[in-house]
Amino acid sequence: MDNVGAVARIVKNFGLGRLWLVDPLSYTLDRALKLAVGAENVVEGIFVEKDLQTALTEFTFSVGTSSRGIRGRPSLSPAEVAERVAHAGGSCAVVFGDEKRGLSDEDLGKCQEVCRIPSDDSQPSLNLAQACAVMGYELFRHGGRASGPARSATHGELQELRERLRVVLDSADFLNPQNPERILGELMRPLERAGLNARELELWGNALRKLGAALGRR
Repeated sequence: MDNVGAVARIVKNFGLGRLWLVDPLSYTLDRALKLAVGAENVVEGIFVEKDLQTALTEFTFSVGTSSRGIRGRPSLSPAEVAERVAHAGGSCAVVFGDEKRGLSDEDLGKCQEVCRIPSDDSQPSLNLAQACAVMGYELFRHGGRASGPARSATHGELQELRERLRVVLDSADFLNPQNPERILGELMRPLERAGLNARELELWGNALRKLGAALGRR
């Protein structure tokens, strides 16, 4: 829990909102409170969720951090992430992995974008608190909070759209049954980046329902 205390201080330093923990190894926050000097309220206000998918449900933009390059997915810089957050329509989440392993490919797949903090090849990974500090500084420098004019689709709403798309593409025999997630993810990524508003989300949902019904009649 030492890292949690250090990260809580960074959250308070840069006014980043709330801290979330996903499936933590311990639910005891005593050590975190001791290290979160001046940021005890951040520790006391921590949200805990059982899995990343659930944690991201209400966010409109999410980015996972990684020291690795992810095949087929360009990595944003911290400054580019901060620009996206500053113009996003709704709440945003920056996701960090644990100290030893970082985020898995599966976890990164749940995030709309991937961020890589540039560093020297001889030591490519930062520890958790360092990475949070770099991201926190950039977010603070660019305004810190989302200020877009309209709320974008949340992660949960996009997941519902993804499931409708899966049903339609399955009916059309478009997806590879051995690995349907790969193509489905590639098709969804532009929609996730677009920041669909309520009207656009409704149009996509209605279009997929009509297509699914038409395929069913065939």
